[in-house]
Amino acid sequence: MKDYGLEEEVIKEEALRTEKEDSGKQKQSKEWEPLVEEKDLRVYRRRLPGKRELYEYRCSGTYYDISPRNFIDAQCDVQYRREWDTNVISLDILASDEETDTQVVRWVAKFPYPMYPRVYIYVRRKIIDNENGKIIMCSRALDENAYPDDNQNIRVTWYRSSMLVHAHKSFDEDGLDYVLTYYDDPQSNIPSIAYNWVVNRGGPYFLKQVHEAAKKLETRSKFNEHLIKVSSENNNSPTDSGQMQNYQAA
Repeated sequence: MKDYGLEEEVIKEEALRTEKEDSGKQKQSKEWEPLVEEKDLRVYRRRLPGKRELYEYRCSGTYYDISPRNFIDAQCDVQYRREWDTNVISLDILASDEETDTQVVRWVAKFPYPMYPRVYIYVRRKIIDNENGKIIMCSRALDENAYPDDNQNIRVTWYRSSMLVHAHKSFDEDGLDYVLTYYDDPQSNIPSIAYNWVVNRGGPYFLKQVHEAAKKLETRSKFNEHLIKVSSENNNSPTDSGQMQNYQAA
C-alpha cells in the first residue's frame, strides 16, 4: 500500500521537533499564539498562509489515570469509536497495511446545523518506539485524485493531524504526556461560532472525549481480568478437581 506522503522518518522528525518545542527544549516559533495555559493542558494556534482565516492548532498536556495504549486504542479502534464519538455518522477502514501499521479511513462527520455532514478520507500511520516509550500517530486527508469517493456529502481535502504520546512508565501503565498538532478546513465560509466548533471537535473537546473513552476501556479491561481470575480460581477449586477425577474415573 502507498504511504501517501507519510514517510516514517519525516513523521518522526516532525513529531520530535514539536515535542522539544512544547517542552521548552527548543525555541517555539513566535507565530504560535497561546489560547489556554493550564497545568495539564496547553493550547496554541498559528495563522496558516492564504486569504482565508484558517489556523493550525497545537494541544499538549498530561494524563495520570489512563495508559498510552488505551489512549491510542480509543482513537484507532473504529468499532469502539463508533460507540463513543458523537460526531461519527459512519467510520470505516477502506484499506490496511499491517507491516507499516497504515490505514485508509473513511469518516462521515456530523457538523452543526445548518451545515451538511463532511466526508474525510484520510491515511493514518502509527509508529511505535518501544525503546523510548513513544507512540506517534499521523493522519492526512486524501483528495479525489488519490482516493475517489461517490458520496454526495462535502469532501474535506485539507486536514492533517500529528500526535505524539510519551509513556511515563510503559504503554500499559497509567501516565502519559501528549502533543497534538492539527488543522482542518471544512470547505466552507462558515460563521466563526461554527468554525470554533470544528476546532474544538478536533482539539480540547475531542481530547476530553478520548480521555473518557480510554477510562472506560481501562474499566472493561479490569473487569475482564477479574472474570478471568474468578474463572481460573473456580476451575482450580478442590470441588471442581474432585468432580473431574470422578468424571475421568467413570
